[in-house]
Amino acid sequence: MFSSPIGFPDVIPGHPISKRLSSPYPFLQPAEVVKETYLSRKPASASAWVAVMSVAVLSVVSGIYWTDAFGLGSQLAATPESVFDRNEYWRLFTAIGAHADFEHLLSNAIVCGVLSYLLYGYFGAMVHPLLTVGFGGVVMGLSLATYPPLTILVGASGVAYMMAGFWLTLYLFVERRFTPAKRLLRSVGFGVIVLMPTVVEPAVSYRTHALGFGIGVALGLTYFYVNKDRLRGAERVELETDD
Repeated sequence: MFSSPIGFPDVIPGHPISKRLSSPYPFLQPAEVVKETYLSRKPASASAWVAVMSVAVLSVVSGIYWTDAFGLGSQLAATPESVFDRNEYWRLFTAIGAHADFEHLLSNAIVCGVLSYLLYGYFGAMVHPLLTVGFGGVVMGLSLATYPPLTILVGASGVAYMMAGFWLTLYLFVERRFTPAKRLLRSVGFGVIVLMPTVVEPAVSYRTHALGFGIGVALGLTYFYVNKDRLRGAERVELETDD
């Protein structure tokens, strides 16, 4: 057995480093440091194509809405009267693709394209497009229920905010390479740059944005709870000690 000349406890060969450093000397206690997480890997190879197709669908539906191609333009927008009184529930989904004008489409297409890339790339088709489109209809329906009967609601803003809420929630819980403060700061920065409006416009349904973001956060929390073991199992953790 080897005795340290400066009085440290004897080192027993074969014992794990964590055991050898479990000593009365607190400055030698190892700390777990997360070096890689589930989000450290590259997104799925098809992510770019899914993002392009997501934007293409919005563009095609909007084009049909603007031009009334095939006589379908009048069948796309959603109103409380058409959905709840006439039971035209498909409008909850077609209205997501229809947009008031090109500027409206462009603003949503950019955000949806980026988030489509991330959500499909890291969480697969079950999250995007299946979960996002399915609950996009829920967001549209909940928002419509708060408006007068003839209010017209179109656009993917609610879905974009829902996707953002989902992504930011998973980022906060999964990306543990950074401190909670850094994760929160980055998330707030993303929200301010991407989601905060520069001008308040009366024609914009901000309640739809809020509903979408809230549902996205709830879905993100649920997804993390159900998949926590898989998500945390992808972490690579190292033990480090302070010099």
